[in-house]
Amino acid sequence: MAQRYTEFAPLPDVAPIGAAWPTPNQNLFDAPDRFFAHTRVNPDYGRPGWTRNCGARFHRGCDIAPVQPIPTGQTAVVEFTNCETGEEYPSEEPVFLGNDPIFNVYAGVVEEAIANPRISDLGSHVVMRHRWPDGTTFYTLYAHLSEIAVSKGQRLAAGERIGTMGDTSRSEGARIWLSIAPHLHFEVWNHEGQPLDPVAFLETHLAR
Repeated sequence: MAQRYTEFAPLPDVAPIGAAWPTPNQNLFDAPDRFFAHTRVNPDYGRPGWTRNCGARFHRGCDIAPVQPIPTGQTAVVEFTNCETGEEYPSEEPVFLGNDPIFNVYAGVVEEAIANPRISDLGSHVVMRHRWPDGTTFYTLYAHLSEIAVSKGQRLAAGERIGTMGDTSRSEGARIWLSIAPHLHFEVWNHEGQPLDPVAFLETHLAR
């Protein structure tokens, strides 16, 4: 997954599959500002697309905020960017925790369950393998977990618990950003490993 993506592959033209919500946060349609994780200076931080580094970096996932972020009373220093000048400046920001349960969005098999948070920028994460109604494979990713409750090869129904939201990553910088904007990083890929727009996936396929 090291390619530089410039767009999402199109969603397959299939009927809605009745997917489950990946977290208890169900504000996507009614209060999206409470659904996506954001930072003080970037309200689009958690949205997919060209939403990072002042529009210079493509974000192929969506970052779903915890229902109730838990304040720790601590702070962390991050480097924000002034998008008009390109200059970076440090800012001390409050630290929060997220511990929402994480759920499998559609029936499938655990393709990967990585419990060691230090071997990937995604930290502890799970990849699920699913099939569209036409039999074509697709995948979903649930990243930065604090705890994994499944194992490779396990079959899960839609809505079954995968683990718990966390702030894990081998990257110290990522862990700092996760501490000020806790979230589940959620991705969807097609059978060729190309990213699909995760928000379009949820908007199209969630059971409502």
